[in-house]
Amino acid sequence: VFGTGTNLLALARSKSYRVHVSAKSNDGGGFAGGRTISYWCFAPSLAMRELTFLNVRSILITSGTLAPLPSFSMELGMKFGVQLENDHVIQPDQICVRVLGKGVSGKELSSKYGRRDDPEYITELGNSLASLCTHIPAGVLLFFPSYSAMQNCVEKWGGPSSERFSGGGKSGGRGGAFFAARKKKVTNPKYSFPQTP
Repeated sequence: VFGTGTNLLALARSKSYRVHVSAKSNDGGGFAGGRTISYWCFAPSLAMRELTFLNVRSILITSGTLAPLPSFSMELGMKFGVQLENDHVIQPDQICVRVLGKGVSGKELSSKYGRRDDPEYITELGNSLASLCTHIPAGVLLFFPSYSAMQNCVEKWGGPSSERFSGGGKSGGRGGAFFAARKKKVTNPKYSFPQTP
């Protein structure tokens, strides 16, 4: 992919790539008849180094989630001449982080791997979140252990058309929810909960 340099350099680069072959599956989980070959690079420094070889004068990288900058700089294999890292806009008194071991009906809330697909757990989690969100006026940010766990829950709860996750717009939009999976992109606020009377 990035081909400048010697054969020895090319060999070193090849260790940063992986070929992945996956079969396409149908809705029932069976083989749908097709395969995808992916060529993945696990070293962003290769692309950044190539840009440097091309004599690019300036590279601007901006994001709200790049901290800590030293490890990010190391991943890219570059030293940044100018760095700006601002304070967080959210004050500590605006954050309330809690771990709930049990849901609204007293059932265990645990997203460990073996329970993520358990319908009882997903229902209890959904009911608990719906209950919480009706009492939190500014809304909540929900982090799931993985994108697939988040998708699974939203699917089981009925998605954006579900009565339980709609109606906030009808009553002033109070109690919205953002869904996110670890450091992945936060999804749009598609789901909102009705305002409590």
